[in-house]
Amino acid sequence: MLLGLIRFFRGSVGFRVTGKAPERFLNISAQRGINIWGAQPYENGIEGFMSVSDYRRVRSAARKAGVRSQITVKRGLPFIAARFKPRIGIPIGTALGIALLIFLSNFIWTIDVIGEKQVSETALKSLLADSGVRIGAYRNAVDTGQAKRDILLKVDKIGWLSVNIVGSHINVEIKEKIEKPELENTAPCNLKANADGVITKVTAGEGIAQVKVGSGVAKGDLLVSGVNLTSQNTVRYVRAKGEVLADVISDKELKIPKSFNYNSVTENKTERSQLSFLGARLPCSLSFRSFDSAVYTQSDDSLNINGVDLPLGFVTQTERELKSEKVSCDQKTAEAVFKKYFMLFEIFEKGKSKLVSKQFAAEGTKDGYICKARYVFNENIAESVDFTVQE
Repeated sequence: MLLGLIRFFRGSVGFRVTGKAPERFLNISAQRGINIWGAQPYENGIEGFMSVSDYRRVRSAARKAGVRSQITVKRGLPFIAARFKPRIGIPIGTALGIALLIFLSNFIWTIDVIGEKQVSETALKSLLADSGVRIGAYRNAVDTGQAKRDILLKVDKIGWLSVNIVGSHINVEIKEKIEKPELENTAPCNLKANADGVITKVTAGEGIAQVKVGSGVAKGDLLVSGVNLTSQNTVRYVRAKGEVLADVISDKELKIPKSFNYNSVTENKTERSQLSFLGARLPCSLSFRSFDSAVYTQSDDSLNINGVDLPLGFVTQTERELKSEKVSCDQKTAEAVFKKYFMLFEIFEKGKSKLVSKQFAAEGTKDGYICKARYVFNENIAESVDFTVQE
């Protein structure tokens, strides 16, 4: 095989000699150190192979032996290169392409994360990039062991992590920690009020109720006691459980100025495109227009082949002008804002409570408008408060 490679790179020719004494030609060639292989008889002559350099010296041997020689076939790299000589760009382009592929194979092209459920893939890739594991990184410079240690120290939810480099691809596999089930707290406790209110319903599952329907309580008052007295006059400590509903007053207030600055996005914008390759970015547009006040958005459009995002694409950054203008607020506008604000309060902050009543009082002031609201919600005001038992 090695001899065949040598002959391919040096080049060889198949030849044929015809005449009265072809055997004499072989003897003369051997005397002159001309290497011939694959020689075999042919009609009125002999066929064989020799190197290109030897064929240049074989003519004098053929004349001396009284035979005529001719080339039947040409093999090897020199003849292939000569064939493409008029199109020199083809071999040069091929060589440069191969060199480029070899060079680019030393960089990371893709990163896949497998096994994430609670941990965000985007956040995990950001942490990997901080440790040098990113698209465009030099493969031999990536320290997978250090990246693994950094991630395990920063993310408590990950119990096991592997970072493997396969060619120009990095495969990250994680196993998240299994959350331990919360054990039921059996320590003795009381139920106390977390707000002022008037009791409307008392349900004591464990413990002894200390309040009755219709009684008023203040924040911190004892509602259900975890200290029980048995029929044998002994003290038994339990974890008080139950529900204590009460009407609770909630006061809210909102102020709106009569005039204020309002920022809005205009139609004026500037887009800047960049070619992104292996983490490096090359500007593709000449947009120098900028605004004193603006908001920015960015979109990435990567090349995708068979569901795999390659590190090649365009990044478009859009800058939109912000316009600041002074807005005046009248009574009608203020009332609409008050209505929406208190509606959101009822839905998101008191969504689990039952609305009993509400009162609004809106008025104009020197600088703006003010709205005061008084709500009455019926809600569970009982919260557990542990206590320690000393023997």
